[in-house]
Amino acid sequence: MRDNTDYQEHKAYFIPDQLYEGAAERIEAGGEVWAEMRRVKRPMYQCSECCRLFLSDDAGNLVSFKPDESTRFGILKGKL
Repeated sequence: MRDNTDYQEHKAYFIPDQLYEGAAERIEAGGEVWAEMRRVKRPMYQCSECCRLFLSDDAGNLVSFKPDESTRFGILKGKL
């Protein structure tokens, strides 16, 4: 997986539920948004060939998950 640019269609970030509320509260109390996001977010990727999801665990290691056969590439793409 390549991760050397912005706006990648195979990459997203997730925030563990246990960290979400605390980050939101710190932001509301005047904390810097980007600093909080860097602190709590973890990257995730989708392989364009096999559609597997790769999520970063709390130690920074990638863990993979195999989706159902009907899952297509692009589930991490954003829509505005």
